[in-house]
Amino acid sequence: MHPRVLGSAGSQPTPKAGCSCRLCALARREGGRAVRTGPSLYLHEADLLIDTPEEANQQLTGYGLAPRRIAWTHAHPDHAAGLRVVQFLAQSSGQAVEGWLPRPLYPVLAERYPLDYLVDAGHLELHLVSPNRPFELGGVRVTPLAHALAEPVFAYLFETPSARGLYAPDHLRSLPLPEGPLDWAVVQMPIPPLDALSFELPPEHAAWKNFYTFEEAVEVWRGRTRRLVFTHVYESVRMTPEELDAVAARAGDWVRFAHDGMEIAEAAPPRGEAARLEAFRAEQARIEREFGHDPKRMRAELRRLWSRYRNERP
Repeated sequence: MHPRVLGSAGSQPTPKAGCSCRLCALARREGGRAVRTGPSLYLHEADLLIDTPEEANQQLTGYGLAPRRIAWTHAHPDHAAGLRVVQFLAQSSGQAVEGWLPRPLYPVLAERYPLDYLVDAGHLELHLVSPNRPFELGGVRVTPLAHALAEPVFAYLFETPSARGLYAPDHLRSLPLPEGPLDWAVVQMPIPPLDALSFELPPEHAAWKNFYTFEEAVEVWRGRTRRLVFTHVYESVRMTPEELDAVAARAGDWVRFAHDGMEIAEAAPPRGEAARLEAFRAEQARIEREFGHDPKRMRAELRRLWSRYRNERP
């Protein structure tokens, strides 16, 4: 698979109008990786854009992309307020854009943004899908994974016969992690090590409840994915791309912080691992066929399969 991070910012872009902090000043002066726009990802194989931040039109024109399909993770403005790009894509192609939306998210997105207008105008062909149930787009199996939150928030698991990837840009602590090995995971950034921060983070700060620490995140994902990319890079941490690179290097070359336009190269499996992965995926497919009518039993069987896979690792 060939995922590309189009936007890597947190809840606010860099540079920000009227802001003269060191990050915004750097972005205005040097551009490049210092510039961050709202969080989004494009998956080439499915011609699928995940999320439409305010800068969605700018992102797509900047990389020469005109996706036929769009899905959304949740309704926050940094993920959905650029939804009008659907109209531009439909007008340019002469065809409605396919919108893929988990059912619980529809009423929230429709209340805040002109979703129904886009459907009524013929710009958007909306497909409502069930949480935690896979659907197929262009040979890629896509599963919207529901977070354990009252507010509807989703991550997306992508699977082909040869690769598995995860996009979970926000609210990572509330995501039930998918069973099975991943080739890549693009997930919400954690709290950087305190010795890398230029300010103190008091014990009572809400970040401690809402985010993993860097050390926790690395341990959570170690052995689960061969490539880990932290996105939704919050401007509030006040760290330059080079400073974030230095933090990622503490964990090894399998960990990176995202930047706008980042293409994620899949890491080759270790020697002897390819056969084990093929066997895992074959057994995964069997379990899903046999227990597709019973999601609770299917998840339990997949957990057991994943446990065996990890315990048998050479």
